[in-house]
Amino acid sequence: MILLSGGSGFMGLNVAEQLLARGDELLIYDRSPPPRGFRGNFRFEEGDVTDRDRLGEVFSRHKPKSVFHLAAITAGAERDAREPRCIAEVNLIGTINVLEAARRHGALRFVHASTGALYGAAGIGVAEPLDEERHRPVPESMYGITKYAAERACLRLAALWKFDVRIGRLATAFGRWEHATAARDRLSPPTEIARIAVAGGEAVFPPLGPTDYIYAPDLARALLAVHDAAAPAHRLYHLGAGAAWALPEWCTLLAKRYPAFRWRESADPGACNVIPLSPGTRTRFSNRRLVEDLGYVPHYDLAMALEDFTAWMGEQHET
Repeated sequence: MILLSGGSGFMGLNVAEQLLARGDELLIYDRSPPPRGFRGNFRFEEGDVTDRDRLGEVFSRHKPKSVFHLAAITAGAERDAREPRCIAEVNLIGTINVLEAARRHGALRFVHASTGALYGAAGIGVAEPLDEERHRPVPESMYGITKYAAERACLRLAALWKFDVRIGRLATAFGRWEHATAARDRLSPPTEIARIAVAGGEAVFPPLGPTDYIYAPDLARALLAVHDAAAPAHRLYHLGAGAAWALPEWCTLLAKRYPAFRWRESADPGACNVIPLSPGTRTRFSNRRLVEDLGYVPHYDLAMALEDFTAWMGEQHET
């Protein structure tokens, strides 16, 4: 059995969908069940990663052999100022809680979903793709700070405990199953823009330049590749598509499909109805390790991602 903490969230649902498609026995652990549109033969246990007793009960009952840890609070500046303790308790202490429970109850493998947000200003305007070894994170947000601390804690404890822990740093995901929750402040710009396009509205966003967007099913496949490797050469992998693109490219494709859709870039923040997840544009990830070590190849190019996502939105009553 595979346990997904935060399995009812955006990336959790994408990972769950692919695990179920290949026949894995799955347990979702989250504060809320998956949305009604999510189908599959899985088990659900309600719980919080900050609740050590509840984690102990669930791990003791189900004894999962693998864990994908995806539970996190993705916060903006306002929430950083308002709830710093809560963010730290979930993103850092919650990670340690799940890691301890996994080890204590006999799990054999632990995959921690980290984030490119931990680079902060150090990841903006870099002349080459961000590499796991050469480029050092300098996190600025509470999200980035706590996720980097959780990542380092996982690596330290893995070494001390001789425990199989793997880490995937996620590029900027968009697409299937992305929805606002109490743990996620805002949606990615490509998803926001796609929703506006379907509704025939106008999207206004700041000029961001090429960004390391990756379609969520491709990112889930990268996490599965990290999990499935028998003996990966590294503990840490950048999970990205190896390319970057700018929002006008996405909008141009959407406008061909939805003629009523309009869009424009604006340097005036007050005019924008699509707000980026971070104020700067992060340099794309190098995915050399992911490709060379694990043989990963993204399935979707931009046009294919739009085709799949718009079809999915129609099926999932997103319109």
